[in-house]
Amino acid sequence: MNFFANRKLATRIGIITTALFFAGMLLLWYIVSDRISTMVESNITNQMMDVVESRASIINDYVASAEEYMTAFALGSEVHDLLGSPDDPALQENAQRYTEDFAGVKGIFEGLYIATPDTHVLTHTDSNVVGITTRSGDSLKEFQNTILAEPKLTNLGIMQSPGTGSMIISMYQPIFEGQECIGYVGAGGNLSVPFG
Repeated sequence: MNFFANRKLATRIGIITTALFFAGMLLLWYIVSDRISTMVESNITNQMMDVVESRASIINDYVASAEEYMTAFALGSEVHDLLGSPDDPALQENAQRYTEDFAGVKGIFEGLYIATPDTHVLTHTDSNVVGITTRSGDSLKEFQNTILAEPKLTNLGIMQSPGTGSMIISMYQPIFEGQECIGYVGAGGNLSVPFG
């Protein structure tokens, strides 16, 4: 009888040991799995944050560059001469060539143009746009009272281009002669450029 009792006891101990072993392994698996999941999630989150910060930095650098470039365009004598005499065909032709050449140097603008305070487009990188008036009525008044109110560049941020549907940065630089706004330059900075 002793043999059978010892065998039963050995079997019970074996079952209990096996159960404890599997319970321990299951607990260990759960702890390791949870820690690995947390580490992977943290790693992915950190990588995504790095990508977002990198993209934001690229966009910020691009925007700063586009603003500087547009300000430089606005300083050109061709711009000031044309806005001083917008009906002079020789000045218009010269300013149109200047607009196209200037935009072509860096290729960062979807559109670059010169317009009167009434938003009549005098030059544009797309010659089909030359001659149109982009605003009227309340929209024109609001534009003149905000964007053209003082001689500083205005960046309206990211928007969808009405012409192409691409995402652009819409910017305006009023041109003043003394206290009077004689016109402005406008640009749509193509956001595909910094990632192209």
